[in-house]
Amino acid sequence: MGAAAPAPTVAAQTGTLQTPQPTATYQPAPQPVAAQPQPFNVNQAAAQSLQGAIGGTRQAMQSPLQVGAYFNPYQQEVIDRTQQDIERQRQMAMNTLGAQATAARAFGGSRQGVAEGVMAGEYGRMAGDIAAQQRQMGYTQAMDAAMRDRAARLGAASQLGGLGQQAFQTGQAITAAQERQGLMQQALQQSLIDAARQQFAGYTAAPQASLAAPLAALGVVPNQSTTTQTSQPGLFDYLTLPFMAMGMRR
Repeated sequence: MGAAAPAPTVAAQTGTLQTPQPTATYQPAPQPVAAQPQPFNVNQAAAQSLQGAIGGTRQAMQSPLQVGAYFNPYQQEVIDRTQQDIERQRQMAMNTLGAQATAARAFGGSRQGVAEGVMAGEYGRMAGDIAAQQRQMGYTQAMDAAMRDRAARLGAASQLGGLGQQAFQTGQAITAAQERQGLMQQALQQSLIDAARQQFAGYTAAPQASLAAPLAALGVVPNQSTTTQTSQPGLFDYLTLPFMAMGMRR
């Protein structure tokens, strides 16, 4: 006995055909096209540099100085520490003054009060003077820094203007070189035109030049000039005109 036949599939039993499913294919994402660099234009660079120099100079001269932006951020801390040192010195002096009054058995008297008041006033005036000097010094330093910054901005604007002037001169030199090159090409083309004209003149005069040698051997000089003769008819010519016409008819 032979082997058993394989059982028919569901598709075969139903009589339908199975179509293959499309498979997904990988498509790489399009790469962005890099922008092509623009060619350098010396005249445009000169104009941009000049505009930048004018704008920088106007901003540096017309904008406020902004001195506060250049203050030392630690200035107040320095002033406070100096005031604390002065206050400690005042307290030490007060203690010394109290000890002297106690030794003189005058502690709490009017003279001690007057002395303490004078000492407190002197230390207060000294603290105020030192704080004012420190603030004045900080303002002077901030003003100097602001002026130096403005000078640096003006220097940068001037340098930019100088670069613009240099670019402009370079553009003028390029234009002059192109003009000279154009004149040279014009002269070369004119020389070619003149040479072609001379060559054409020699070509047209070649037949006459080829006859010059045989005629010269025969002693004949060819006449290279042309003569035009004109006549003006008179009364006799008009009277004989009918007879001449009759003779031509015969």
